[in-house]
Amino acid sequence: MSNTDTTESQRKGSHGSHGPIGRHAIEAFALLGHKTRLEILLAIWKAHDLRADDNAVAFSQIRKRVEHDDPGNLRYHLEQLDGQFVRQQADRGGYELRVPAQQLIQTVIAGAGVHDEYLEPTDIDQQCPFCGAQTVMSYREGILFWACHECGGMTPGQDFASFDPPGPLTAHPFDPAGLDEWTPDELRAASTVVGRRRLRSAFDGVCPNCSSPVDSWFDWCPDHNSDGCDDCGLRFGTTAHFRCRTCDHHDGSTPKHLALFHPAVVSFYDNHGISTRVRADDFEHARRIYSLMLSHQVTVVEDDPIRVTVTASQDDEMIRLTFDETVRVVDVCR
Repeated sequence: MSNTDTTESQRKGSHGSHGPIGRHAIEAFALLGHKTRLEILLAIWKAHDLRADDNAVAFSQIRKRVEHDDPGNLRYHLEQLDGQFVRQQADRGGYELRVPAQQLIQTVIAGAGVHDEYLEPTDIDQQCPFCGAQTVMSYREGILFWACHECGGMTPGQDFASFDPPGPLTAHPFDPAGLDEWTPDELRAASTVVGRRRLRSAFDGVCPNCSSPVDSWFDWCPDHNSDGCDDCGLRFGTTAHFRCRTCDHHDGSTPKHLALFHPAVVSFYDNHGISTRVRADDFEHARRIYSLMLSHQVTVVEDDPIRVTVTASQDDEMIRLTFDETVRVVDVCR
């Protein structure tokens, strides 16, 4: 397996794994390490309107919702939150949430880290693109899986029993709150939307988790066998990788998929009456776009430094993108 991975020091960035960002995180957890302070944040969240010009919540309302017996002690906890999570609006006679607190509460509401949701493997109306078998959706530990239990999915050259679920086709982080809102077929389309959004952010150089810079590179398998490669174990021999320098978030994708983000490819398909947009409420179109992505041809045209082309064709016309070693498009040929 050849690769153009960045060094560990570059990947970690200037902060390192225990630098200023780590200290800031510890300080933030320390501020929230008291039940009353979390109750205060929730009390302000429930009482204010984010869309209103004046959404400050009075101390008396906070005290009523928190049901704290000691007003002096309650003010102390508010003072500890003031500045990082809460902003006191003296002219409005109350307190309002700062953006970090809003994001924290939205995460809690979404169910991340709170609900241990689980979805048993459930059949959906989509055949495996590689073996034609029935595919399933399942969910555990915050990840929504689309899989084929009859073949290796995206990992035909690896031990089938080593994956849970076996035969993974896609795996995307998915907040548990969304499980109750979609049918299994709709979950397939919804997970595509979520996965594309996160991948697009990484492809554009911004971590979808923490907004830090992302390093990107290609791995490729020179003697690849797509039916079950002993060298890389993967369905596709060329993989683009994206890794955050700060939080270490990592994502990988076939360049077949990345081509769908480029405006020239979007325009190319639009000229042929095909929209590359995917909506969670249009399962059939999500399925067509996935098939369209699989039809793209990937070629490693140079290996030092690596250059990768992706070619899309429709009605005897074609468009070709060339990616450099940093997974940036450096040429478009149509």
